[in-house]
Formats: sequence, C-alpha cells, structure tokens
Amino acid sequence: MAKKLLLINPCSEDRLNAASVGIFFTFPPPGLAYLAALAPSDWDIRIVDDNIEPITFEDADLVGITAMTSNVTRAYEISERYRQKGIKTVMGGVHVSMLPNEAIQFTDSIVIGEAESVWQSLLHDFENNELKRFYRGERISLDNLVRPRNDLLSDRYRLKASVQTSRGCPMDCEFCAVTAFNGRTYRQRPVEEVLDELEALNCKEFFFLDDDILGHGKKAEQRAIQMLRGMKERGLNKRWISQLGIDFGNNPEVLNWAQKSGCMAVLIGFESINEESLRSMRKARNLNIGVRNYRAVIKRIHGYGIGVYGQFILGSDGERKDVFQRTIEFILDSKIDSASYTILTPLPGTRLYRRLEQEGRLLHTNYPEDWKLYDYAHTVFRPMHMTPDELEEGVYQVYKHTTSTVTSLRRAFNSFIRTRNLPVTAIAYSLNRGLGSFATSKYQCVKNQRACGDKDASLSHPATDGERCEAEIGSAH
Repeated sequence: MAKKLLLINPCSEDRLNAASVGIFFTFPPPGLAYLAALAPSDWDIRIVDDNIEPITFEDADLVGITAMTSNVTRAYEISERYRQKGIKTVMGGVHVSMLPNEAIQFTDSIVIGEAESVWQSLLHDFENNELKRFYRGERISLDNLVRPRNDLLSDRYRLKASVQTSRGCPMDCEFCAVTAFNGRTYRQRPVEEVLDELEALNCKEFFFLDDDILGHGKKAEQRAIQMLRGMKERGLNKRWISQLGIDFGNNPEVLNWAQKSGCMAVLIGFESINEESLRSMRKARNLNIGVRNYRAVIKRIHGYGIGVYGQFILGSDGERKDVFQRTIEFILDSKIDSASYTILTPLPGTRLYRRLEQEGRLLHTNYPEDWKLYDYAHTVFRPMHMTPDELEEGVYQVYKHTTSTVTSLRRAFNSFIRTRNLPVTAIAYSLNRGLGSFATSKYQCVKNQRACGDKDASLSHPATDGERCEAEIGSAH
C-alpha cells in the first residue's frame, strides 16, 4: 500500500493576502510542488494550501509543512495537531532554517536551508524508521532542476503558474533574509530549460518567482534578454508578471523584449522615497538610480505598455511623520499603477532583527506566540521618530488617500493613458480598490479592538519586500 505524504502551506492569522480580496495576480507557491516531484513514485502525495482550502487533518503517513515567520505560529499548531494523532511531521522554510532549535520543539524533523538536496534521503530514512531530527540542505546547482508537480496544486491556480529561474542575491539588504537562506551567489537555471518548462505550462499567465529575473551584472542581464527573446521566438503567447529591481527601467533592450514576450506588469521594490532610509536598508540599486529619478523610471516602463506595481516599506529610522504625506504625493504624482505599503519588519536571520534586538527596540518577543505579529502589518519595534500607533495610523492614511473609489478611477485612467493596456488598467483599479476597501474596514475594526484593550489589534495588509525575501521549503520563496 502506498504511503501518503501530505504537504501543507499554512495561512497567516488575520492577514490580508491576494486571495482574500480576489486580486488578479494570485499565483501558486511552488516550493511544495518541487518536493512532490522528488518523492518516489510509490508515494501518494497531496498538497494543501491553507490560504485556499481549510485543513481537515486527514490521515497521512508523513506531513511536510513549510513556514515563513508570519505563518509559523499556524505551522506549529498544524504540526502539533498531527503529532497528537501519532503522525510524524517535518518542517522547513526560511523561519525554521533561521531558528531550528525553536522549531524542533513542535515537529519531529527540521530541514535547514534548501530541501531538494536532502529530501529523498529524508523520505528514505522515514521509510526505514530512521528519521533524523535535523537535515541540512545544500545550495544546489539549478541545472536540470526537477519540474514541479503543478498538477497537485489547488484548482484555484489552474489558469496560472509560478516559475523560478534563479536563486540567491548578492545585495544583502538589511531587512532581507534571502542572503541568509539562499546565499549571496546568484544561481541561474539554463535558459533552454526555463523555456521548455514555460512551453509545457497549461496556462496563459505565470509569475516569475525570482527576486529579480534581470539578475546582477551584464552577464545576468544578457541571460535575461536571451530568455525573454526565446519566449517570443517560441511563440509562447503567455502573459507574465515578475519582481524586478528598479534598474529594469534603464535598459531599452530589456524593456523591448519584456514587452514582446508578454510582460504585463512588474513589481518593483521602491521601498522608500527617503534616501536616508534607503541607505540604512543598504538598498544600493535604488540609491544608484536616485529617488529623484523614480518618476522617470515609471514613465519609461509605462512607455512599453507595462504596468508598475510599487512596494514601499514605512517606518525606517530615517523617516519622520511627514513621510506619509510625501508618500501619498509621490504615488499620485508619479502615476504609478498601484502600490502596497508595509511596516518595516525585523525577520529572524536578518541584520535588521539583530540590530533592533541589540538596541533593545523589539516590542513583541514572547516567541513563538508573537511571531504572528511579524506580518508587515503590526509595528513590532519602537520606531525612531514616531510611536507604533502613529506608524500604523500613517500607513492607513496612505491607503485611504491613494485607494478611494474616485482616486482609484483616476489612477486607472492614468494607467490606460500611459500604457494603452486595458488589462493593466483593470488590474490596477481592482488592486487599488481591493486593498483600500479592506484596509479601511480593517482599521475601523482595529480602533474598536483597541478601545476594548486588545494590544494585538493592528491594521493588516499584504506583505511585500520582506516577505518576498522569505522562502518556502525547497524553494526560493
């Protein structure tokens, strides 16, 4: 009889994500699909995304759970429920890789780092009743990377896919956990292997999961151009979205092939309109471009019919309370299609966490219970120039003034004028209204909770750069 392997992606508690407001670009996290592809053929495998469908705690022989900081409390709960049933569990992902001694209290086995190199050994050990407490994965070569078992993902994702072409980042931003998890070496898959995978996708839309498909340096840039040109030459006829560095807007050849290959929109981490904040984050690429040139970058990308979705982090030491009004003015003046705004969050394994811990500025340290507050929505540290409540109120005000119905219609009109792209226009309006409506209703709930003395009440909204830099078990994200 086949052994049953259940792979689970936990949800975050009380958190707004794309699925909860019906936002267009909800794409599947492929990390568990990679592990499913590495399991022996005689295993019966099911992938459950707790964000899409409720966990029923069905029987299984082994349960694998991936976890980021914002959902690790839920991950521990799931693991404990299964262990109470006598079912072995294994956990992986960036959070447990940074804090394995914490995580092992709630599971039978931990995978530290990238799981592909140890996954088959782990399953073999399990079958022989020799499961180890810790497995340390190596940073693998991306040549001949296994094809993920996308067929096991929820039907919610049947028209979309996520594709990974690289791992690692040499930039080492202060708030980012990528370098700790995936390393500072930028590893890339062979272009033809990526194109073969894209050609085999049974969907019209996909998301490049990389932190930046453009990469770092001229050689990586030429590889990206080769990949985009190959998509056009193969006639894939698919639309795609990707995270990219701000210098994406500086190379006309990249923009040209991005447009021709089906690029619909890019997510760019502008992070802040305050250069002092960018310096503290060590956001070198943004500093090289300069805040004064942000508007020009957005305009150039729009010129190729590509939408720009900005990601901003608020609450850095270089920011005072005027940053909220200045951010509102930038958003409206720059004609950026849409943007998300998150509170600076110190994740375990980052230099930001270590610094704030040393400075005695962390406010919520009752771990693991308090990890659920590290969701880019709560203020979990003492800001330099404002109170925690003022920071959360300021983020709400930015949403309020950039996503009202009238403002969203005006911004959508500007999107169409600049891009001449109806899908981009529709997505921009839907995204702005979805985020704005949720933020407004949530903030009213927060105020009511605080009036009742709930110290954990906070505005919830989607995570961006910090969460982009968290990773699933066996994958870069």
